Amino acid sequence: MQFTLEDQKELETILKIAINQIPSYTNMVNASIGDWDVNADDCIFGMVYHSFIAKSTEYLKNKLIDIEQEANAESIFEIMNSVSDVFNSKVAEIKQKIVASSLG
Repeated sequence: MQFTLEDQKELETILKIAINQIPSYTNMVNASIGDWDVNADDCIFGMVYHSFIAKSTEYLKNKLIDIEQEANAESIFEIMNSVSDVFNSKVAEIKQKIVASSLG
């Protein structure tokens, strides 16, 4: 599968949606933090990552179906590499938003 600029933009949009969920994740984690022995910021970061990976792989899986291309190990590796690149480009922003959400 050829990863296009359109795919890049779609993944960035999906990541923005996941990032916008940080306040909800913060509320959910803070409501239960007394019951857990975990770092709340790490937990929220993991929730953003999980949401992004789930939604982006669903998008890309549907795209493969739409273009009637069979997935093989090489194409899956390329897809996951592109997904990781998009996420990694926003790690600092994600961490900043988690800290800001936790403070107020």
